[in-house]
Amino acid sequence: LKLVWLRSGARAPSPAPARGLEAAMGDEVHQKDIEVQKDDQVRINRFSRLNLRYDELDEEIQALKKSVQTYKDAIEEAEGCMEENGLAYRVGEAYTPMEEDAVTEKLGALIEEAERGLRERTDQIEETKSEMDALKKVLYSKFGTSINLEK
Repeated sequence: LKLVWLRSGARAPSPAPARGLEAAMGDEVHQKDIEVQKDDQVRINRFSRLNLRYDELDEEIQALKKSVQTYKDAIEEAEGCMEENGLAYRVGEAYTPMEEDAVTEKLGALIEEAERGLRERTDQIEETKSEMDALKKVLYSKFGTSINLEK
C-alpha cells in the first residue's frame, strides 16, 4: 500500500509514460485512480492496527505454548528425581529445597495459568482475524488490486 500525502494545492506526480507494445501502438495505459475517502483511510488504519495486534498475539501464543511444554518437561524431571532434597525451587536468586508434591502442584498451577492465557489469546486472535477479514472484503471491493492487505 503506497499512500502519497500532498500539500494543499499540490498536484500528484503523473504516472511514467507507458512502455512496450501499448506505447508502440499509440494506446495510452492509464492507471485507475481511486480516491481514498476518510472512512476508507479509517478502515485502512484499523486494518493496520489489527494486523499488528494479530502479530503480537501470535508471538504471545507461541511463547505460552513453549512455557506449557517447559512446565510439562519440568514435571517429568521432578517425578524422575530420586535424590533426597534433589528438588529446589528458585525464588529470585536463591534456591529453596521443596518436596516433589509441592513442586508438581506449583508446576501444575503454572500450566493451568499458561493454558488459560493460551485460550484467551486464541479467542482474541480469532476475533482479530475475523475483523481483519471483514475489513479486507470491504477494502478489496473498493480498491481491488490497488491495495495489498496480505502479509
